[in-house]
Amino acid sequence: MTIDIGGLRTFIASSEGADPPIFAGRQAELYELTTAARNTWMLAGAGGGGSLSKRTHIIHGAPGAGKSTLLRELGRRLHAVPPAAGQPRLLYTNSADFEMDTSKFLARMAAMARLDADTWRQRLQRIASRMGGTLNLGLISASLDRDGSAQVPPRTIGNLHDNLPPDRWQAPVVLAIDEFQTIGSDDQAPVAKLLLSLHEANYGLPVMLVLAGLGDTVDRAMELGLSRLAQGTGWTLGCFDEAESDDLIAGWGRHFGLPDGDWRNTMRGIAEDCDHWPVHVQNALMALADEVVAADGKLEDVQSSVVRARSRKRQLAYYRQRMSPEIEGSAYLVGAMMRDLEPARGVIGVDRLIRQHCIDESGWRLPDGMTVNDFTRHLIHRGALHKHLDTGTVECPIPSFRAWLIEQGEPPHENDPEPDSRPSPF
Repeated sequence: MTIDIGGLRTFIASSEGADPPIFAGRQAELYELTTAARNTWMLAGAGGGGSLSKRTHIIHGAPGAGKSTLLRELGRRLHAVPPAAGQPRLLYTNSADFEMDTSKFLARMAAMARLDADTWRQRLQRIASRMGGTLNLGLISASLDRDGSAQVPPRTIGNLHDNLPPDRWQAPVVLAIDEFQTIGSDDQAPVAKLLLSLHEANYGLPVMLVLAGLGDTVDRAMELGLSRLAQGTGWTLGCFDEAESDDLIAGWGRHFGLPDGDWRNTMRGIAEDCDHWPVHVQNALMALADEVVAADGKLEDVQSSVVRARSRKRQLAYYRQRMSPEIEGSAYLVGAMMRDLEPARGVIGVDRLIRQHCIDESGWRLPDGMTVNDFTRHLIHRGALHKHLDTGTVECPIPSFRAWLIEQGEPPHENDPEPDSRPSPF
């Protein structure tokens, strides 16, 4: 087995948020989402609008939990087989692009819903090639009827229904919107009304909404009117378990041609130390890749202590990225709240602790312009806290992050250096 040094270099150069070279874990979520997508087709045929209502799915978790990776893996698996009647297809976007031009995604949805649109796309591409140019085939193919006649691309969900009523759909579409917590429209804006219509299945179209984002994604959906979710339609992505981390480590090694050896035990130990948080395991593998490339593939020259140090540096960088000026300015308050946090008490428990520890001194005050509830929501938005859908409990999603916040929030003692000479913890 030859180690793929070139592949490792590409892996090292990949940006944060890029898909890992292999997918591991989250099998239960993938199964549930795939089953729900197939049920969308069945329910649309069985009874139309009412049976499809309020089946919006929400996937939420702190940054680095693997939400985007899960959605893209779902798309790969749904599209791994040739299109066939009833086979779900996934349309992936983020909240910014979706808000910018909803009509574009309605047109794409129509194209995906019609398998014969692929044939027209191929014909148009051949024509464009003969003319020495290219065409925007996404919108054009969506605007062709079965007989090839042109239709106006849909600008509203009503237009989509009129041009392509449910009985003419050939496949259900999963509309997956990532980073949903950032969507900015109020409940009266066109984008909110479109989402609400899909959520309520007002037109009976075989569309399944999947919203992914941070811990406040559910609150954002509720603010836009997407309420009363069906049971079993929400998932909190948290830490991997030991077996999932090991699958990722082993699969990564096979992918890049690393033979079994002590490196796997080192990686398992690092994964355990960082609570099996997915992005930490990924960053640990990136740290190992750095050293393997530096050693030109000679694993015997790779020092586990150096890999651990590189991994820890990446882990701390992740924690600092979760900070905001508001959290930094209230570091002592946050540390005290984290130290006393009781997850079972939920949001009310967090509010109580903030009120209990808040005093009018530097580091202990609420951020300017924020109420206690505002600050709690801000901590959830930044990934420092997470509210579980099924239980209502609120906790720091990564135990090592909680410990770091407590450590950074320790106020100075009498014998400590003066503030001006003490380095900032941030």
